[in-house]
Amino acid sequence: MFAALLRFVITVAAIPLCAEFMDGVHLLDMHNAIVAGAILAVIFTVLRPIMRLILSVLNFCTLGLIYIAADAWIVWTAAHYVQNSVAFESYWWALAVAVAINAARTLVDALFGDLRR
Repeated sequence: MFAALLRFVITVAAIPLCAEFMDGVHLLDMHNAIVAGAILAVIFTVLRPIMRLILSVLNFCTLGLIYIAADAWIVWTAAHYVQNSVAFESYWWALAVAVAINAARTLVDALFGDLRR
């Protein structure tokens, strides 16, 4: 339970933190960025497993790259869903944020011994 809460908090904090440390990600409003992070965390918790189930055949064919592209699309969409939250210079910066979020979530899973997911 604590690991799930920690993954949720890390996902919420990822957008403002990535905007601070990545040149192509621009923070427009901190409050709206946190709201976008919360929406992203809900999407990652609820819809992402369903999306991964649907894309599992394509994942085999693309050696896992479809999951990364889909996660970047989720980050891009969540940031654009909340007006004046975060601006990405290109899709590649959304991809970099998605990779950072996945790395942080994997680290939490490794710390709590839940890498089977």
